[in-house]
Amino acid sequence: MRVAIIGAGISGLALAYYLQKLGVAYDLFEASSQVGGALRTLKIGGYLLELGPNSLQYSRELQDLVRELKLEKEVMAAAPAKDHQYILRDGSYHKLPTSPFSLLSNNFFSWKTKYRLLQEKDVPPADIDYETVAQFFERRFGKGILEYAVNPFITGIFAGDPEKLLINKAMPHLKAMEAEYGSVLKGLVHQKDGLGANDVFSFVEGIGTLPNAIAGKLVSLHTEHRVEIITRSQGKYVISCASSGDHDTEEYDMVVLALPAHQAADLMHFTFPGMAAALQNINYPPLAMVYSVYNRHEVGHPLNGFGALHPKVENTFAAGSFWTSSVFDGRCRPHEVLLTTFVGGTQYAQNALTERSQLMRRVHNELSHLYDIKAEKPIFQYAHLWEHSIPQYDLYIEDAHNMAKELEQDGMFISANWQAGVSVTACIRHAKELAYKINLKRPLVLNS
Repeated sequence: MRVAIIGAGISGLALAYYLQKLGVAYDLFEASSQVGGALRTLKIGGYLLELGPNSLQYSRELQDLVRELKLEKEVMAAAPAKDHQYILRDGSYHKLPTSPFSLLSNNFFSWKTKYRLLQEKDVPPADIDYETVAQFFERRFGKGILEYAVNPFITGIFAGDPEKLLINKAMPHLKAMEAEYGSVLKGLVHQKDGLGANDVFSFVEGIGTLPNAIAGKLVSLHTEHRVEIITRSQGKYVISCASSGDHDTEEYDMVVLALPAHQAADLMHFTFPGMAAALQNINYPPLAMVYSVYNRHEVGHPLNGFGALHPKVENTFAAGSFWTSSVFDGRCRPHEVLLTTFVGGTQYAQNALTERSQLMRRVHNELSHLYDIKAEKPIFQYAHLWEHSIPQYDLYIEDAHNMAKELEQDGMFISANWQAGVSVTACIRHAKELAYKINLKRPLVLNS
C-alpha cells in the first residue's frame, strides 16, 4: 500500500512522520523549496520574526514529538509575563482576568456582568442548530461579556467574528462541557490536564525549528514537486507533478490532501467536483503581520504581558499586538522591544489590504498613541501579508467537513487545519490519528 501526501505544512509533515514510524510507504509532495507552511520563521536585520504562530502550546503529542526529534535543548519557555493578557477598553489597556473566577475581584467588568456570569451554572443546556459563538456565550453568560472578552479572544485566535463562527466547530470543547456537566464553569472546575493550559513555548531559533526537524527525519519528502492533477484509474490514484525527474507520474492507493482549502479545491475539480465547490466556499480572511522595533526607553508602557487585543467596538486599525520581546528572549537586542501587530481578519479585512508603506505607518501611529511611544518612527519595521490566513469555522465549512468524511471511503483523506482545528497541536493530533487509521487499512500479509 502506498500513500501520497500533498502539502508539507505541519499537517503533512506530521502525517508523513507518523506513517513512517508505522512502516507505511508514502511520498510527501511539496510545491515549494521550503516546508512548514504557515510555520515560518524569518531572520532579518538581526531580528527573529514569526510570520505565522508566535508561540506553541504543549499537548501530549507535541511533547512526545519534541522529545523524539531531540529538540529539548532548543525549547524556549515563555516568560512569566505570558500569563497576563490585556484588552483595550475606552482607549487604554486593562489587564484581563486570568480565569472566570478572578472576574469577581477584578474591576474589568461591571457587577451586573459578574452576577450574570455566576448564574451560568444554572442555565440549562440547549442543542441549537448552527449556534454561533456569540449566541452561545450570550445564552450562557449574558451579553456583557461579548464585546470585551469573547470578541477580542475570537479575533486573536481565529482572526474571526463570533457572530459567524459556529460554537460546535470553532470551540467544540465548550459544547462538550455544557453537555457533560450542564455548565461551562462546572466543566472548567473538573477539567484536568497534567500539562497545564499555560505551557507556552517556542524554540531558540524560532518555531520554524519544528517543521525543519520533522522534514530532516523523512525519507520520502519531495520538495519542488507541484502536483498538477489527480486522476483515478482502476482503483488507483494517479498523481501528476510539474517537476522534471522522479515521481512525475505515480500511482497510489490513497491520497491525503494537506493543503489549504482553496489549493485543495484546485486539485479536486476533475475527480471530486462537489468537494471542490464546497472547499471554495471556505473563507480565509486576509491578515497582515507588522513587526515594529523601538528603543525600550522610548516606550512608556511597561509591556508586562503576553500582548493586547482590541475589541471591535474600540474601532482601532489593528486587531492587537503580541509583545514578542516580553515573552521570548533573543528576538531583538536587549535594549529594544519588538511588537508583532495583527491587522485584518474577518472583522478588519480591508485594513489588512492597505498599501504596505501606509500599513506600517498607520500601525506605528496607533502604537505610538496606545503605548506612549516617543520615537518618530521605529528602528526597524517589516510587514508580511497572508492573503489567505486562518480558515473560518462558520456555516460554509459544514459541507466540506461532511464530504471529507464520505471521501474517506474512496481512499481520499484530509489532514489540514480547516478540518483538524486551527492550532498546531490540533493539526499534529489529527495527523497522528489519521496515520493510525490509514495503517489499519493496510492489507495483512500472511506467511506461507
